[in-house]
Amino acid sequence: MPSTVLVTGSNRGLGFYLVKEFLEHKFTVYSISRTLSDSLQKLKESYDKELILYEADVTDSAGLGEIAEDFSNQGCTIDILINNAAVHLEQPAPDIGDLDFKKIMRTFEVNSAAPLMVLQHFYPFIKKKIINISSEAGSIANCWRKREYGYCMSKAALNMASKILQNRLEEEGLKVLAVHPQWFRSDMGGSEAPITPAEAASYVRNTVLKDWSLEDPIFVDSKTADKLDW
Repeated sequence: MPSTVLVTGSNRGLGFYLVKEFLEHKFTVYSISRTLSDSLQKLKESYDKELILYEADVTDSAGLGEIAEDFSNQGCTIDILINNAAVHLEQPAPDIGDLDFKKIMRTFEVNSAAPLMVLQHFYPFIKKKIINISSEAGSIANCWRKREYGYCMSKAALNMASKILQNRLEEEGLKVLAVHPQWFRSDMGGSEAPITPAEAASYVRNTVLKDWSLEDPIFVDSKTADKLDW
C-alpha cells in the first residue's frame, strides 16, 4: 500500500482536508502551500513526524526547486503526487464584454501550467500515481456554462495535460488520474454546494487509493470512481 503523498495547495479547503485524510490513514504527508495556515500548523502539532510542511507558490519554479533539492538530500520518495492547488478568479463570473484577461492568464498559470511545473521538479521521486484535481467544469462534451471562461478552459487544458502525461508515463508504470472532486462548499465552490470539503476529500482519497491499472480511465468521478466522458 502507498505510504507517502505530496499535496499542493494544502493550506485550506480541499487541500487541507486531503492532508488530514491521508494523515489519519497512516501516510507520511508532504504539504506545499503558498502560506502556512493556522489549521496546517495546528495539524502539525498532532502529526509532527508524519507531516512535513513547505512554503512555495506552485508557479515559482525556484521555490519548488529548493524543495525538490531538499527531497533529494533527504532521500525522499513520493508514492502519490496530488496537484490540488488552483484558483477561480472570475467571481462573480463576468460576461464576454467584461472579461479580465490578466485574471484569465493567471488562472491558466496556476491551474494548467503549474501542475506540470510541480511534476517537472518532483518527477524523479514519484513511484506510483499522479493525481490532477480537475473539475466537471473542464468537460467539453458536457459543458453547460455560459460564463467562467478562464476557469473552465484552464481545467480543460489540465485534462489534456493529464492525457499526454499518461501517454508518456505509461511505459514507466505511473498511473495518471484527472479527478472531479464533486461540488463542495468553499471560497471557490460557494456556500450552496451540497457537501463539505472534508467529505470531498474523503471521496478523493478513496478514489486515489483504488488499485488502478494503466488501462483504466484517466478521467474519473471521485464519488463513484466511474469514468467521465470528458
